[in-house]
Amino acid sequence: MISIDKLVEIGFTVSQATDISNFFRNIGYAAKFDSDDMVEGYNIPSNKIIIIDTTDTLKATFKADTQFYKDIECLLNQKGNTEPNKSNVNQVVVYQATGTDYGVDIDAFVKVNANWAQLCIDSRTATDIEKVAAKALSNNRLFVAQTSESTISSNGEDNVASKLAALNNDNVLLVFHKEDTESLATGLAAIMAQSQLGSVGSLYSTVTGVTPQDYDATTMNNLDTLNVSYYSEVNAINGGGVSDYASPILWGGYMINGEDAKRRYIRFALDLFLKAKSIDFLKKKLTYEDISAKILNSMLCSVLIEGQNNNLVKQDTETKKGFELDSVLPSKLQDTEPTLYNSQTYKDVGYYRDALTGRKAKISLFTDPADAELSTLLGQAA
Repeated sequence: MISIDKLVEIGFTVSQATDISNFFRNIGYAAKFDSDDMVEGYNIPSNKIIIIDTTDTLKATFKADTQFYKDIECLLNQKGNTEPNKSNVNQVVVYQATGTDYGVDIDAFVKVNANWAQLCIDSRTATDIEKVAAKALSNNRLFVAQTSESTISSNGEDNVASKLAALNNDNVLLVFHKEDTESLATGLAAIMAQSQLGSVGSLYSTVTGVTPQDYDATTMNNLDTLNVSYYSEVNAINGGGVSDYASPILWGGYMINGEDAKRRYIRFALDLFLKAKSIDFLKKKLTYEDISAKILNSMLCSVLIEGQNNNLVKQDTETKKGFELDSVLPSKLQDTEPTLYNSQTYKDVGYYRDALTGRKAKISLFTDPADAELSTLLGQAA
């Protein structure tokens, strides 16, 4: 009998999707610790990276009386919260910062292990925050920083919030907290660490293990002016003796440049989701033609539809769409943009309306199958 395999050969292709949800759920933590801060018998790895995902792992790593233990403990504690403040954090990627310049340390951190979307540090000083903020921006990471410096609460001259705002750094969420031993920053980052980054914002968050502080009207006005968030209490009942009815909340919820933190996190997530989906398309190795461009467009639209399902993108209404994304077909590019056509670059343009404000965010995505472009995409989405 003649084997059917001689006549028919069937190839099965398993769909492979780039999953970056754990990247969004991971938090980077850089700190200046040494062997004296570790439990007896623990040796710091040569690459200075420590992965902590449970309290048991934390207890086996840092001494309980260290600030590093307290910072990470506060982060992990948010996993026990009830919705909507329940953390979905996957792991804390800890880096031992050993240099004299925190900015240099962050660059080194990224080179060794950059599998985290949000960054926190142990330092509360303005100098360190300023240096780390610059590196968070250049490395495309979100930085949740904490300080208690009086130049912030008094809106003094040359305070770090004003400096970062002047630079239009949109990757920094700065919180003010009077108790340096408590880590409002790591707790807040943990609450926002979700598979769909941006689905949970910072505003009105209740952070377990952090004491709400009382601030006078002048201080709160200064913090609001600087787009610096703070943790205090709100009460529907005025007067004395009613503290039992107060609710602790995070107030502010803005990036240091004035953009709503939830909106920024949504934008950050969708940008990487779209790039990751572009990688999935490039893996298909399709020929450069109109039908391929349509396939890419449908894949990119699936990201935005998923965003609608997860409250990142506005739902369609009778009068407004939540998003529009159109592919400029290669046959069109051949006449209008020959440079893109000759480099076999796909072009998709449109917008989405973020679920928070409904405001449009423009999309202009160029997908180039060249090795250099693929390497860039992989580097940004890893």
